[in-house]
Amino acid sequence: MNWLPRYIRLSLSRLWMRDLVHFGSKARVVGGATSLRVSDVAMARRSRQPLISWNAILIKAIALTSQKWPQLKRAYIPFPWPHLYEHPHCVVSLVLEREWRGEHSVFFDQIHAPEHKSLREIDYELSGMKRSKVESVGGFRRLIRITRYPLPLRRMIWRIALYGSGRMKSRYFGTFSLNSLASRHLRTTQSTTLVSISFEYSATKLDGQMPFQIFFDHRVIDGVAGHRLCADLQSVLNHDIVAELNNAT
Repeated sequence: MNWLPRYIRLSLSRLWMRDLVHFGSKARVVGGATSLRVSDVAMARRSRQPLISWNAILIKAIALTSQKWPQLKRAYIPFPWPHLYEHPHCVVSLVLEREWRGEHSVFFDQIHAPEHKSLREIDYELSGMKRSKVESVGGFRRLIRITRYPLPLRRMIWRIALYGSGRMKSRYFGTFSLNSLASRHLRTTQSTTLVSISFEYSATKLDGQMPFQIFFDHRVIDGVAGHRLCADLQSVLNHDIVAELNNAT
């Protein structure tokens, strides 16, 4: 009977990844890779104990960059007519891997208005996402609940949240996302995204360069703008972020 096909029931975590890919594949995503010079940031970071995570540092830096680049707060909304919505503040969507029900599962949750929070406050929220019980984190719990619904109802909820309201999309999916999966010596060559712009980063090299990738919805951001955005992000890292790290108590 070894010739018989083997059917495997998808777990909840696989189902919500299936939904994410289904809707993310509808965006016109363009990607690029660069590197950020972060040697000064790394030096300032080492002087603060306990260490502040790179996730928190990049979240704050990207959010501050939105003061010059409002595209980091914009979303493409197709209904009732194609238009761009701009949220009043940044919302970062974090992609995190947690062990849940005996398997490694990918979750995501949001941090609102990181440009108005200190690095310590952002790092504290990140620690809660990583260490709290999965069901106690609002975004994780919402994802589990919705994924238990039948496929037609589940897809309808996703469509309403993604396409019906820019405010709702920004609140529940973020205005940009950050993923540190690439820090495990892996580089992504293509991606889908539910938000207008997604970032991935790798571990900092000995020469102070951090490999950095950007994937963005071409309906919201022009290709040439992506390069200039990364240049401004590097400037924020080496000035605003270094200053906050050095002045932190």
